[in-house]
Amino acid sequence: MEDENEYIELPDDPEQAFAALQRRKYKSLEQAWEDNRNGSFYCERQYVDTLLAFDEVHSLGILTEFRNPPNNDSKFSDFFQDFRRHAEIASQKIMMEAARRMKTGASTIIILDAAARSAIHTLIEKIREKLNELKLPESKRDALFNKLNSFAAEIDRNRTRTEAFYAFALDVARTAREINDELKPLQQSIDRVLGWLDKASKWKDALPPWSERKKIEPPPKRLPKPELSDIIDDDIPF
Repeated sequence: MEDENEYIELPDDPEQAFAALQRRKYKSLEQAWEDNRNGSFYCERQYVDTLLAFDEVHSLGILTEFRNPPNNDSKFSDFFQDFRRHAEIASQKIMMEAARRMKTGASTIIILDAAARSAIHTLIEKIREKLNELKLPESKRDALFNKLNSFAAEIDRNRTRTEAFYAFALDVARTAREINDELKPLQQSIDRVLGWLDKASKWKDALPPWSERKKIEPPPKRLPKPELSDIIDDDIPF
C-alpha cells in the first residue's frame, strides 16, 4: 500500500537504519537507471533528499556537508557522485561496526555475584526514574526502556550478557546532543553500572582458560591411626 510508512521496518538503531535505507534507495535508483525511467536527475534528487531528511531527523551528522544540493543540473552531477560515494562508504562503515559489536557482544558474558546484582538492580531503578523525568519523544523513551529492560532481564542469569546495556548507553550518548545538562545525573548512574560490568569483566579475564584450570585436589589421604597393640609391640625390645 502507498500509505504504508516505509521507515517503520528499519532497524531501531538510527545509524543502522540509515545504512539500510541507503542500500534500499540506491537499489531502487539502480533499477530506475536500468528501466531508463530517469530524467533531469529526478530519481537521483529523490535519493539525495530522502537520505538528507533521515540524517537531519535523527541528528546523525553523516551528511552535514551535503545539506544544500545545487539546483543546476550540471553542478548537481558532480555533487551527486560525491554524495553517493560518501553515503555508500558511511553505510559500509556502519554495517561493519554493527557486525563487530554483534560478534564481540556475543562473547561478552560476565558472571556477577549477589552484591553486584543487587547494586546494578538498584542503579537500573534510578536510571528508570531519570528516564521518566526527561523531556523525550515517547518513541525515543520507549526505545531506551526496551534496551534497559533487556539488560535488566540478563542480570539474574548465571551468565550475564552485556550487549543490551552497551546499546542503551550508546543511545543515551546520542541523545545527549539534544538535552546535555538534563542527562548528567542519568549518565552518572550509567557510569556506575559500567564500572560494575568492568570489574566483572576483568575478574573473568583474569581466570585461566577452562582447559588450564586445575581441578580441586582432594585432601591427601592420611595413614590410619595405629592400633594400641602396635604401639605396645614397638616399645618392647624383644
